[in-house]
Amino acid sequence: MAEKDTKTVKEVKLNPKVWEVPYNADLIAQVLYVFFNNERKGTSAVKGRGDVSGGGKKPWKQKGTGRARSGSIRSPLWVGGGVTFGPINRNWKRDINKKMVKKATCMMLSKRLKDNVLEFVNIDTEKEMKEMRNTVSKNIDTKTLIVSADGNVSLALRNIPHITVVEPMKLNVKNIVNAKKVLVDNESIKILEDRLTNGK
Repeated sequence: MAEKDTKTVKEVKLNPKVWEVPYNADLIAQVLYVFFNNERKGTSAVKGRGDVSGGGKKPWKQKGTGRARSGSIRSPLWVGGGVTFGPINRNWKRDINKKMVKKATCMMLSKRLKDNVLEFVNIDTEKEMKEMRNTVSKNIDTKTLIVSADGNVSLALRNIPHITVVEPMKLNVKNIVNAKKVLVDNESIKILEDRLTNGK
């Protein structure tokens, strides 16, 4: 099986624009910063004086009662009133240039390939899929990323811990960074290259 894989890899012509891109840690960090921010929900919040129900009527007249003036029973100074400086719903979403995201993805693929962490595999037949399943199961503690456009691969490996199957059209920097081992289906190489280089 190993000899067959080696021959197949030699026959595949890799695009240097995807697999030989110099590593830039600053760009990777910038893209990951945006990714992680966009995943934040921003659900921590409290009610201000305008959000608390009630308090529409002035509790007592402005003068003549001997008490301090007050305009609403929902003032932050009152029990049951709003909170003065509490957290509010915040939108953490950030925008980033699509070209930067694609280039960062190419950088991580190039680095993983250079570090011998990325391998190209065949998943054409059920036999090859079963062999890969057995191989992956032996390294169950290693976070493995499998890039394949075949939906059957995801169904076959979804019950194995630490295994993530991603389609080539949805692969991003975060997927690659989180994985200690990357397996790319030979059938997905062309799809991946066309997507990251816009077919150039």
